[in-house]
Amino acid sequence: MILSFKDAFRLYTGRFEGVLLLSLTIVLPLLLGIWFLNNIVYFFVFDEFTSAIADFYYIFLTLSVLTIAQVPFIEMVKIYAEEGEYKYRHIYYVFITTAFSIFLFAIAVSLAATVGTLFFIIPGLILLVFFFMAPYEAILSGKSIWKSIKPSFAFAKKKFFPLLFIILLISLVEIIIGWIGMYLIYSVTASLLAQITVQMLLNLILFPFLSIWVAYYYLSWKEGHQLAPEAH
Repeated sequence: MILSFKDAFRLYTGRFEGVLLLSLTIVLPLLLGIWFLNNIVYFFVFDEFTSAIADFYYIFLTLSVLTIAQVPFIEMVKIYAEEGEYKYRHIYYVFITTAFSIFLFAIAVSLAATVGTLFFIIPGLILLVFFFMAPYEAILSGKSIWKSIKPSFAFAKKKFFPLLFIILLISLVEIIIGWIGMYLIYSVTASLLAQITVQMLLNLILFPFLSIWVAYYYLSWKEGHQLAPEAH
């Protein structure tokens, strides 16, 4: 995990302009979409029941959209590990051609994980752990997202606690980003727009690094412990 962190840091800092471009053109529109849709839902909140529904929707939508937001950075790691360089056109092509199927997968997993998290946190986390690496397997191995579920389960069985740590770390980072954003803004202005802008900027900087780190971690595991070929 430490070596993967170093590889991720090297790529992130050495190719920061590329990371930033992908963040601005892919992650930012997705974050704006989350913000817009969530605001529509929260506009209709008027009691505890509707508030709970809105919170459910927020978790579900965030998990679904951030799942596909990882795709360009996974592909970036794949190409860079293979060729030592990458082409933006190819990364955008992979994102466009895989986003829909991965989004359908993300909807199914996010729905199950959100229900599990809201009613009892452990089932939701377990589901996330076992399905978390499917998008990484799909992009790094060029498989269908649905055929990547089995390898994701195999990885989770062998690396359950490190993977759980990564998921909790990502969640913690998201929470800290929110706190930092609110603290910085409220110390200067009460503007909601300014608060949202700071939170999005922090996400644009940190989210890509976490995705790159996880991609390198999974890639290093695949190289050292090749998964058995599937039966045809």
